Order: sequence, then C-alpha cells, then structure tokens
Amino acid sequence: MNVKFQVTALAALALSVGLLGGCASDQGAKESQPGKAAPPKEEGIQVDLQTPVKLLFYDESNMAPEVFEERFAQPVKKKFPNVTFEVIKPGKGTYVSELAASGIAPDMFMATSWSFPLEINTKLIANMDEWIAKDRLDLGTYQPTIIDTIKSFSPNGGLYALPYSNYASALYYNKDIFDKFALPYPKDGMSYEEAIELGKKLTRTDGGVQYSGFYPGNYSFTYALFNKGYVDAANGKMSFNNAEMKQTFELLKSGFASQGMEYIDYAAALNKFYKDKTLAMIPYHFDSGRLEAETKAGNVFNWELAQAPTYQGYNRSGVPNLLAIGSQSKNTALVYKIISYLSASVEYQTFLSEKGVLPVLKNDAVVKTFASSLGSLKGKHLEALTKAKPQSFSGPTQYDRVPDKYLTQALKDVISGSSDINSALSKAEEQANKDLQGQLK
Repeated sequence: MNVKFQVTALAALALSVGLLGGCASDQGAKESQPGKAAPPKEEGIQVDLQTPVKLLFYDESNMAPEVFEERFAQPVKKKFPNVTFEVIKPGKGTYVSELAASGIAPDMFMATSWSFPLEINTKLIANMDEWIAKDRLDLGTYQPTIIDTIKSFSPNGGLYALPYSNYASALYYNKDIFDKFALPYPKDGMSYEEAIELGKKLTRTDGGVQYSGFYPGNYSFTYALFNKGYVDAANGKMSFNNAEMKQTFELLKSGFASQGMEYIDYAAALNKFYKDKTLAMIPYHFDSGRLEAETKAGNVFNWELAQAPTYQGYNRSGVPNLLAIGSQSKNTALVYKIISYLSASVEYQTFLSEKGVLPVLKNDAVVKTFASSLGSLKGKHLEALTKAKPQSFSGPTQYDRVPDKYLTQALKDVISGSSDINSALSKAEEQANKDLQGQLK
C-alpha cells in the first residue's frame, strides 16, 4: 500500500515585539421605523449564546483540572455563557491513534506537534480556512512564522489549527550551589560544550552531599538542535542513524561521563533540581505552571534563568500548542469562535501572558505583561527566553514516537559503556523499523 507521510519543517518560533493590527468591519445602519435607526448590521460569524451546549474537548496538553478551570473554562464561560466542557485526555482507548475507531468525536482539540500530523491524516480535525475567511481574521497579528509553521503540516498548505501558546526553552540554575562553590553564574549564549565544562566544576561532594553540575538532557531535546527528523518519508522507513544523532549521543555521553553521572531521565533530573536541590543546572522547556506549583509546595530556593545552551549558535525550538475544530462537531461555528477568541484576542492572550504563558501575538503590550501576576517569576531574567536564535525543527510525523524506547535504551547503553554509539544506533533503528512496518500494514 502507498503510505503518505506528513513530514514538515517547523519554522523557528520566538517571541518578538510588534503592534497588533486589527481588521476593520463595515457597519451600516438603516431606518427600520421613521425617526429610529436600526442596530448596526453585524458582519462575520454569528453564534447562538443562549442555548446550552456541552462541547467535548480533547486535551492532549494534559492540563491539571484546576489549570483548565482557571485558564480555559472560566474565561470561555465569560464570553460564551452557554458553553460547558467535557474533557477527554489521552490514555488507553483515547489516544489520538484510537479516536477514529473508538467512535469518540471531540468538538475541539488542544493539539501538540506529536499528534497534529495524525489528526490531519486521519481527518479528525477540520480545515479552518473557510471560517478564518468568513471571520476576516488577520493572520498578520501573530508572531512571525507561527502561521507558516502550522500550514506546513498540511499536504495542501491549509490551516487546520490556530496557535494557543508559544514555546521556549531555558537553562534553569540554582544560584545557591554556585555561591557555595564560588563559581560565576551561567551566561546567556553559552554553548553545550561550555555548559558541560561548567558542570564539571560544580560536580563534587560537600558535607556528605553529592552535587551534580549540569544535566545534559535526553536524546530528543538535544537532537532537536540539529534540525533533523526521524523518518525517511520517501522510502517509508525510520532514518535516524545519521551523523547528527551520532553527534547528539557524543554530546550526551560527554556530558554524563565527564561529570561521573549515570543516565537519568528528565523526571529524576527535575526532582534533583527542585526537591533535592543538588543539581546546579538543567535545560528544559519554559514551564511557569511547574515553577508556581513548586513555589507553593515550599520548594523555594534561589533559582534563576539563563538562555538555554546553544549548538552552533542555535537554540532548541518547538511549536506552540494548537487549537483545532473536530471534523465531526455539530457546533463548528461556535467552536471556531471560541478558538479565535482564545488564539487571537488581545484580551485573552494578555490574560495568558500575565499567567506566564508565552503569547502568540506580536503585540508589545501583551508581551510586556508576561508573568506579571506570578510571584515566582518576579525579578527573574525572563529576557533569556527571547534572546536565542531558534533552530528550525524537522518533523514531526505521526510515527516520531515509534523509536523513543529504543533510542532511550541505546543512550543508556552508550553512557553505561555496554555499547558503542554505532552499534547502539544501528540496533535501535532496526528495532524501530520493525515496529514501523507493523503499523504500516
């Protein structure tokens, strides 16, 4: 059978400052009675705000219930008082790959880069071009490259989603550890190699406590620096045993081995940073929700942000969270209006920005409010999130997670010394291709 892969190059996404342009709507008035002016004629898409509607919302971003209520349900309720939500999250029987067969038909999707190609290919979500045209939505109000990035997922260049929130990575560091050992703090613009060298100086035992300097990351976080994908679309096979993945493994092997660290995943590394407070530096995506939660839980210490380590001048990039219309929804116009409000309105994007969620609009007033309501970020070096030159990101395809367990094991084997890089990657690619072929049948 012929299999069509959706492979895209994700454009670099970064916050920029600009003025939001609006689109004008014509209003006309006519006499309905002598001496009385009729209400202005309304343009665009009109929806019923009286009849109660429950929308099925697929949340791939897996928001905590309290976060969903505060940042999503309540703001929507203010603008669309007749709307309530039933939330579905990914899990056994409800993964994106299972939705079509399960008969579950969400009205609205919060999509991520991992699932978006599959949602398009399996026709779970609807093309939004017609609605955007009817609404006269000005796509020029978004951050540069975001709309082109979303369009690049589509085989025909159509727009199947609007952006909800932006993405950035940063280097988190514990100033107390640097002060303890009298070492200078990380600087913006450090390379991965420089971060590893600095980490070596911080890796030591003091007072019976083992401190680690720098967590190098995992293969996917670091491989993204090289602008390479995982799938050979033309030949329908996995293709990651390449020079860039080998360089990724070399970089990570050096990072772990030079500090005498065994391989740990991000969950363990985050615990060492936030709870144990024995890890000095960790590169990670910016997550204001985690920072607030840790602060409220009492995990307070003298942390700061720097620009995430770069490779050849580039930082890791990514795509925003996306909002899409379910293709089988019976409330398409209403869902579109909700999405356009959450995505394109200055009011809502300002609300998100104040909460420490990176906005998608190129509006200077919106950007300036970033994290203003969060005590945990007061006085922090938030400029570190915008200074990097983001790397474009190849992929994703709907099959990019197939090799995850094999590449993770390969990296563990390399770091432990039980396998060399060439052998480990060859084995991982062979295993992943077997799984891929099973999915393509």
